[in-house]
Amino acid sequence: MAWHRTRYYPLAVRILTGVLTAIAVIILVYLVLILLEANPGNPLVDFIGAIADWFAWLFHDMFTADNAKLQALINYGLAALAYLLVGALVHTLGRRTVD
Repeated sequence: MAWHRTRYYPLAVRILTGVLTAIAVIILVYLVLILLEANPGNPLVDFIGAIADWFAWLFHDMFTADNAKLQALINYGLAALAYLLVGALVHTLGRRTVD
């Protein structure tokens, strides 16, 4: 039987990458709701906004702009990008090679 090298990702790496991706998706969904001017009084929009605000707290008012939509696009976009980059880093560093 021939031996070959395979790569696999431990369960913890897959779970952490999935969680970070899910956080980025929640932030992006809220960003889309902002850009489409969803009703902030709606319970679903309020719930998604509360979660997104909690995860993006480091990026609140990082950059200011005259246009509120542009400011949200920049700040929430950076937050989502940061979570995606950290997830990619975890995914890359968590790779194992087996003989």
